[in-house]
Amino acid sequence: MTCYFLLPNLSAGGAERVSITFARLLKRQGVSVVFVDFGNGRGEMTRWIGEEFQIVSLGCKRAMAGISRLTAFIKAHPGGIMFSSREHVSIAGIIAGQRTKTPIIVRVPNMPSNVLHRGLAGMKWKVIKLVNRLLLRKARYIIGQSEAMRDELISFYHLPPEKVIAINNPVDKEFVVSSADGAVNPYEPGHVHFLTVCNVAYSKGIDILLEAFAIVRKNIPQARLTILGRHNTDYARNIVARVRPEDEVQFLGFKDNPYPYMRYCDVFVLPSRMEGFPNVLLEAMCFDRPAVATTCVPVIRQLITPGQNGFHCEVGDVNALAECMTKAVSLHDINNHYGLFDQQRLLSLFQ
Repeated sequence: MTCYFLLPNLSAGGAERVSITFARLLKRQGVSVVFVDFGNGRGEMTRWIGEEFQIVSLGCKRAMAGISRLTAFIKAHPGGIMFSSREHVSIAGIIAGQRTKTPIIVRVPNMPSNVLHRGLAGMKWKVIKLVNRLLLRKARYIIGQSEAMRDELISFYHLPPEKVIAINNPVDKEFVVSSADGAVNPYEPGHVHFLTVCNVAYSKGIDILLEAFAIVRKNIPQARLTILGRHNTDYARNIVARVRPEDEVQFLGFKDNPYPYMRYCDVFVLPSRMEGFPNVLLEAMCFDRPAVATTCVPVIRQLITPGQNGFHCEVGDVNALAECMTKAVSLHDINNHYGLFDQQRLLSLFQ
């Protein structure tokens, strides 16, 4: 059997990282995985997975405009199963699946009750949620990233409970750790380095982090903050423009390999207002660094034990976030163990 992993394009984000991890797990079990890109075949993921997996690009500007091309592709390659982890791509996949009698497994990246999207993006997500009410039940399975998300998906979209499966995100620790092997420490010595990794967006809480970091520097003058991730939207550019050289904050943009930064940071910070499941936090914890996170999803309290491997605080509380960051610097001898992912449950869905 072949599994077709559907992507909007080959740009990398959190959902794409999880998809790659799923694909590697399936490949180890002898499943053939092909990535189907609705875009033009360009992006960071060509370098990440081009040697591991076949990539087929449909050459469409938008996923919804590529339904006919996906349908034709699936008809030419029958007998497989599709997987998608982006909601607009999932809609296209479900429609193509109905036309070709091909099953699709859909992973939902965020809580459906999320209302943090604004403007045109907000209108787009309202349309997606409306279409999801009509189409999601046609998927073979719907994966929620936690029991809380599973319950909300069932209630919000009126889905049959037997179709909605809670599977916490995996982390490929071997890949993550090996990606930093032999890497030179990217930080300047003599400072205390805080790190966050995300595309700069309102939901990621970078504005809150900057305020908190200004407080941290009063207590730790040698503190520096590094932010990895794209910042090419109007919102992101406005955030970056607020920062002065004396603030000791660096926006380094997207990095193919962020893991050396995770390995050598003093504290990893997740300041988000909203997450589906914080995979980047799982990756940072592979290096046994102290972690600070907002309780933007309930699972944070399962991942971080205050005073042992980090601290957590409420969303949007600048002073509490600053206090957690300051206290986390003193934590040492951390030995993280992540045991929430059920690999057998995931693999059983694709059989």
